[in-house]
Amino acid sequence: MAIITYPNEFCKQEAWELVLSAGYSPIAIFTSKKFGNGKLGLPSGKANSIKEQIQQLEADFIFVDDRIKASQAYELSKFFGGIKVIDRNKLILDIFENRAATAEAKLQVKLAELTYEIPRVKDMVKIRRQGEQTGMFGYGAYEADKYVRSLRRQMHEISRKLDEFKTRKAIQMKKRQEGDFFLVSLAGYTGAGKTTIFNLMSNQTKPITGKYFTTLTTTLRMINGIDGAYISDTVGFIERLPHYMIDSFKSTLEEITYSDLVFLVSDYSLPEDEFYRKYRASINVLKELGVPLSRVTVVLNKVDKRKETYKFQDNEISNWLEISAKKDYNTQSLKSSIINSMKLVENKPL
Repeated sequence: MAIITYPNEFCKQEAWELVLSAGYSPIAIFTSKKFGNGKLGLPSGKANSIKEQIQQLEADFIFVDDRIKASQAYELSKFFGGIKVIDRNKLILDIFENRAATAEAKLQVKLAELTYEIPRVKDMVKIRRQGEQTGMFGYGAYEADKYVRSLRRQMHEISRKLDEFKTRKAIQMKKRQEGDFFLVSLAGYTGAGKTTIFNLMSNQTKPITGKYFTTLTTTLRMINGIDGAYISDTVGFIERLPHYMIDSFKSTLEEITYSDLVFLVSDYSLPEDEFYRKYRASINVLKELGVPLSRVTVVLNKVDKRKETYKFQDNEISNWLEISAKKDYNTQSLKSSIINSMKLVENKPL
């Protein structure tokens, strides 16, 4: 697969990792400063430059690391000689689909896929009106309207089922809160090491693949050595994640809002610019979910791999600690943080 992304190291590295996580083999990476404009979604000069190199690579897919319209993906595919073109949102949905293991996760992914598809169906009708034949999208406006109505009915039914999951979770959480129950949630950018921490603190063996979005559903387990304390692992965050994907996973992500303590896991081994870019993206998702930052403790993970010596700073967050979950370095500070937080909450076990 060939990649077209923005001309900075962060975007290039993340695009490469996304492609690997989706199960593709990246063979080349190209850059463009602009996406989404014009017939091709790329500047014509840039598209021509890439085309010459694509023809030599024999790529079977092209990944555009941004959102583009269905008509632009179609025109790009024609321009590049029939090679399939997928955008960032589609690739993330493909990863989600491959990772979804539970009934709830599969419904969440399906809802996101339907939300993604509706505007693309409408966009492809425009091509049909121009005389283009586009396979399954080769129908007219009337057929497209029927199809969109069918998709909306599916979305309504899926949303209803997800509401049932949400209601059951809320009831379970209320029962837990009425008992001796202290909940710690692991949140943070995908690939930061949340699952490694989860396994360490709960004696579990959840898979650690090193790929993006290994975890799509929350897993709740007791914390070793702390009575009444439980820890949950959640889906990882990523930059430029569309609102409709966050909305689709609300029933999973909202569990973070019930937490007594949130460990925001961040990869402290990254270069400073990349670290803060991922950290800010994670903070923004927490704010969007309505999580009070007073409940958040930043866990600066992977300190054993650090090459730069910048110091963590955030005026909105007062609690943070440095660890290496993989090396089991300073991980006792996680339990100390939990115990101290439990002491501040009424009717919770000490």
